[in-house]
Amino acid sequence: MADFKAQNENDPLNRTLLNDEGLDPQNPLDLDNCEKEPIHIPGLIQPHGVLLAVTQDTDNLIVQASLNTDVLLGTAPEALLGTPMANLVGQDQLDMLLERSVNAKETADLQYIVLQIEVAGELQDFFCILHESEGLMIVELEPASIDQSDSANDFDWIRTFFGRLKQTANRLEASQAAAEQVKEMLGYDRVMIYEFDEQWNGKVIAEAKEEGLEPFLGHHYPASDIPKQARELYLRNWLRTIVDVNYVPVPILPVLQPLTGKPLNLSLSILRSVSPLHIEYLQNMGVGATTTISLIQNNQLWGLITCHHHSPKYVPHRIRNLCNFLGAFFSSELYRRQQLDSYQTELELRTKAMRIVDIFTVNTSSTRVIEQLGEEEQTLLDLMEASGAAVCYQDKLMLYGATPSQEQVRELAGWLAGQAKDYTYCTSRLSLEYEPAKAYKNIASGVIYLALTPGDQNYMIWFRPEVVEIVDWAGDPAKAVIQEKDGMRLSPRKSFEKWRQVVQSTSLPWREQHLNILPQLKSILRGQTENQLRQAEEQALQNARSLRHNEQRYLQLMELSPVAFFMITGEVITYCNNRAQELMAGEQGNTLTGEPFLNYVQESYRPVLKQHFLELSRNPSLFVSSRGQFMSADGAALELNLSLASVIHGGRPSIMAVLSPGSSTEAYASATTKLRSYLTTDSLTDLPNRQALEHELEQRWSAPIHQQEPLLMLSIDIDDFHSYNAVHGLKGGDLCIQSVADVLNIIGRSYGAFVARFSGANFILTMAGASAAQAEQLAEAVRQGVYDLQIPRDRFEEEGVVTISIGGLLKVPQPSDRPFDFIAKAEKALYEAKSAGKNQVVFF
Repeated sequence: MADFKAQNENDPLNRTLLNDEGLDPQNPLDLDNCEKEPIHIPGLIQPHGVLLAVTQDTDNLIVQASLNTDVLLGTAPEALLGTPMANLVGQDQLDMLLERSVNAKETADLQYIVLQIEVAGELQDFFCILHESEGLMIVELEPASIDQSDSANDFDWIRTFFGRLKQTANRLEASQAAAEQVKEMLGYDRVMIYEFDEQWNGKVIAEAKEEGLEPFLGHHYPASDIPKQARELYLRNWLRTIVDVNYVPVPILPVLQPLTGKPLNLSLSILRSVSPLHIEYLQNMGVGATTTISLIQNNQLWGLITCHHHSPKYVPHRIRNLCNFLGAFFSSELYRRQQLDSYQTELELRTKAMRIVDIFTVNTSSTRVIEQLGEEEQTLLDLMEASGAAVCYQDKLMLYGATPSQEQVRELAGWLAGQAKDYTYCTSRLSLEYEPAKAYKNIASGVIYLALTPGDQNYMIWFRPEVVEIVDWAGDPAKAVIQEKDGMRLSPRKSFEKWRQVVQSTSLPWREQHLNILPQLKSILRGQTENQLRQAEEQALQNARSLRHNEQRYLQLMELSPVAFFMITGEVITYCNNRAQELMAGEQGNTLTGEPFLNYVQESYRPVLKQHFLELSRNPSLFVSSRGQFMSADGAALELNLSLASVIHGGRPSIMAVLSPGSSTEAYASATTKLRSYLTTDSLTDLPNRQALEHELEQRWSAPIHQQEPLLMLSIDIDDFHSYNAVHGLKGGDLCIQSVADVLNIIGRSYGAFVARFSGANFILTMAGASAAQAEQLAEAVRQGVYDLQIPRDRFEEEGVVTISIGGLLKVPQPSDRPFDFIAKAEKALYEAKSAGKNQVVFF
C-alpha cells in the first residue's frame, strides 16, 4: 500500500453509471451488467452506525442524516436536519472535530476521535470517523460500547505477525502465516488470501479456517465476482466490513446532497451499504459477516485478505486500524520478497546467458561452437526453463531435448521470423496461432524465438510442452440468468461446489524474468559481434605489421648474407640476393627473378625438392636441410647444401631457400642459424612467436601427463589496445608492446616460465609444475609489473595507465587433452577478466 496516490476525494467520480431518472434507494437494482452498478452512491448505510453530512461553512449545519439517528442518537433525522452540529456534540467537541484534517485520499487517512453525546439524558461514547465528500464533511458515528476487546494484545499481535512473516521461506508460506495471524486477531471462521491474475480472476493462495469447513484453498473465482468498479473502490477503501450480511439498509435523508444535487458520494464511507448483488452472493455462500483488507503495491490492487464469519460480527475501530497497518506491511513485505526472488532469479539467468553467449563470442570456429553448445545443453534449457531448444548457426541446426523434427523447426522458424518484433517472439499457445503446430503441441505449445542475425538463418528457439491444466473454480464461473416477472436479470452464483475446467493447447506461461533476458542476450550478442569485428580488424592490422617486420628482417638477412638466398612463391623466384645471382646466373648474367626455381634443379633431384615443398606447405613449422643437385643458367652442375623454410612474402605463403657450396660451410651455418631464429621469434619483441610456442608445447606436453604435474597457462592481453593505437599511432603501439614484452620476459625468466607473443597484443606464458600459490603469485607479479611501468594511455589527459588482463588455467593434463584446449580455456578466463573490469586476473 506504500506510495499510493489515489484521486482526491474532491475529484469528480464517474457518474455515467447512474441513469437519468436518478436513484431510488427503496427500489431493488435490476442491472443488465453488474459492472455498471453505481456502488459508490447507494444512498444507504449499514445500521450499526449513523451518518451525518455537515456543511463546512461557519454554521456547520447538518444537511443529510441517516434514517436511524433516532435509534442510536435518540433524535429523529427530521429534527437534526438544518440544525448546527454544535447542538448535537457541543461547541468544544465540534472545535475538536474541525481541527482534524478531512482531506482523506483513502481509508488509511480517515480521522478517528471519541465523542460523548447525550442520548436519553445520559452521555454515551461514540467513535467518530471524519472525511470530506464533494464539499461536505461526512461524520460517521458508531457506539463505542460495542468495542469490548483488550488493547493490551495489540503489541503482541504486531510482534508475532512480523516475526512469523520474517521466518517464512517464500511468499506462499508468508501468505499462509498472514492468514493464520489475521484469523487469530479477528476471530473469523475463515480467512483467505486472494490473488488476482492478469484477467482479474482470483485464486485463493492461503487459507486459515475452522475445522469442519470445506477448504477453498486453490479455488479460482471469476473476475465477475469482484467487478471493475468494486476493485477501484478497494484501491481507496483499504478495509471494508459488513457486520451483518442480513442487515436492513438504512436510507440517507434527503437522497440528494444540496451542493451537487446528486446522491451523496460514499466512496470513503465506512458505513456505506453494500451492493445487493454482493449481499446475495454472500448469502448464497452462507456467510454472515465479512471483513476485506486490500493488498496494494505501486497503485495496483494485486489481492485481498478476505475474512468470512457464519454469524454477525463487529470489528472494533482499533482492530480495523491495526488491520490497515498490517495489510500495508504484508503487501510491502511480499512485494520486497518478490523483488528479491526476481532479482536472484535474474542474476542466475544472466550467469547462464553469459555462458551461452561466450560460446558464440569466444570461439571463431563454428565446429567449436557446436561442440560447446552440446556441452552446455542443460544450461541452454535451464536458461528459459524449457524442455527443448533449437539453435541454427551457420546453417547447422542443432536440436536439444524434446523438440519438433528438423523440418518442422525450419518451417516454424520461418513463421516466427515473420511474427518477430525486434528479433524476438514468444507465445504460450502456439498451436492456436500457427496451425501446423497442432501436430506437435504436446512438445511445443510454448515457444520463445530469438534471431541471432537479421533474417531466419541464425536463431535460437526454446520449447515448452502442452500442459493440460485442471482449474478448480468455486462454482461455475458463469452467472445464472434468472427469469423474473419484469424480465431477465443477472444473479450471483448459487452453487459454490467445486467446478472443474480443463485448459488445453497451452504451455506454462513464460515468466517476466525469462523475457527480460532476451534484450540482454540481443545486446550482448550484438555487442560481442561488434567487439569481435573490432578485434579482428585490430588483429589483422597487427598481423600485417608483424609480417612486414618479418619481411624486412628476411630481406636484410638476404642482402647482408655471403651465401645465396632465394624467395620462392608458387615455385617461381620472386626475389634473390646478389650471391644467388652469381651462383646460378652463370656467365650469361641473366636475371633470375620471375624464373621457375625448378629450372635450376637437376632432373634427378626435382622429385625430392617437390616433396620438400609439399611437406612445408602441410607443416609450415618445418625447417628442411639437405644436399642436392642444381645447375646454373649455362648448364654447369652444382652440388649444394640446401635449407628450406616456410615464410610469408608479399602477403603470400612462400619458401625461403638457402644454398651454399661445401666451401662456404661456416657462412652457410651462420645464415641458417639466423634464419631459424627469425622463424621462431617475434620480429617486434624478440620473444618466441606462436610457431615456437606450438613447438614448445608439443615437445613438453607428455612430461606433465606422465608425471601428473600441473601445467600453468596464462593468456595475457593489453587492455583497450585498439584505443591506445588510435591515440599514440602504430609506432607508439609498437613501443607499448615492446615494453610489456620486456616485463613479461624478465618476470617469466625469473620463474623459469616460457613466454611467447601469441598474436597482436596477446601473450602466452606457460610453466610446468607450478603450485596454485606460485601460479597466482606469478600472474599477480606480471599484472603489477606492467602496471608499474606507468605507461600513460593518453598524452594530453590523465586517463590512467596501460594495464593488462590475465586469464589463467592450472590443471594436470589428461591424455585426452590437447595443448590448444589449455590455451582456449585460458583465453576464456581472459574474457572473464576483461568483463570483470580489466586489470584483473581470473583463473579457471
